Amino acid sequence: MSTARPLVRVMLRPKSLLLLVLALAVAVGFALFGQWQLGRAVQNGHLIERPTEDVVALADVATPQAQATEKAVGQLVSAPGSWVQGDFAVLGTRIDQGRTGFWTIGHFVTSDGASLAVGLGWTADEADARAVADAANAGTQPDLPTEVVGRYQHSEAPTIPEDLDALPVDMAVPALLNEWSDPGPTYAGYLTLRSAPAGLGDIYSPPAQVEVQLNFLNLFYAVEWAVFAVVALYVWYRLIRDVYEKERDEELERSGADRAGSEATVD
Repeated sequence: MSTARPLVRVMLRPKSLLLLVLALAVAVGFALFGQWQLGRAVQNGHLIERPTEDVVALADVATPQAQATEKAVGQLVSAPGSWVQGDFAVLGTRIDQGRTGFWTIGHFVTSDGASLAVGLGWTADEADARAVADAANAGTQPDLPTEVVGRYQHSEAPTIPEDLDALPVDMAVPALLNEWSDPGPTYAGYLTLRSAPAGLGDIYSPPAQVEVQLNFLNLFYAVEWAVFAVVALYVWYRLIRDVYEKERDEELERSGADRAGSEATVD
C-alpha cells in the first residue's frame, strides 16, 4: 500500500496555504487591472450619435443610383417635387407596432428629377388603403404634400408571393421600378412620411438606436489580465502538484529500497 500523502494534505500545509494566499492576492490584483481596462474600454469608446431628428435635404445625404449609406438611413429628410399619378399602390402584411395592416405607397419625383419610393401611411383596413391610392391616382387626394418630409430607410428585399394575385408585401425599390412609368434615376432607399395624408395613420418609424463603439485595445488588455489571474492560480496548483509528485516518488523509492534490503537479508 502506498504511503504517499494525498494531494489535498499537501495543499493544506501552512506553506501551501501561504502560497495560496499570495496567488489569490496576485489574481485579485490582475482582476482589478482587468476591471480597470474594461472601464477604460467603455470610457475611451464613443457614442455613434447622428442628429437623425434634424430634417436635412435628401440630396445632402443620399444620391440616386447609389446604395443608401449609414449616414442617410434613419435620417429625417425632405425633398420638394411632385407625385406621379398612376403609380400609387397598396402593400399588405405591414406590421406597425405589433399590428398587421396595409401601406399606401407612391412614386415621388424630386425637383432634381430623381424618383423616390414613399410610404404615405398605414391602416388596418385594406379598403382605406385602396381608397387613398385610388384617389391619389385619380388626382383627387387633397393633401398630398409637394415637399415630402420623413425618415429615409433601406430598401427591403423583394419576395415572390405564393399567390401571384396577392398584394405585394415588401417596400422593395427594385420591384417598384418594374411597376412605375418612366422612373429615371432612382434613390436606392425609400421614405416614410412623417405626417400621413387623410385616411391613413402615420407609419411607425422610430429613430435609429444610439450605438456604443468600444475601444477594442483596452478590451483586449482586460481579457489579458483575466487570463493572468487564472494563470496565477494555476501556477500555485502546479507547484503543489510538483511537491506532491516529488514526495510520492521519494516515498516509492524508499519503499523499493526497503523491500530490496529485506529480500537481500533473507537470502
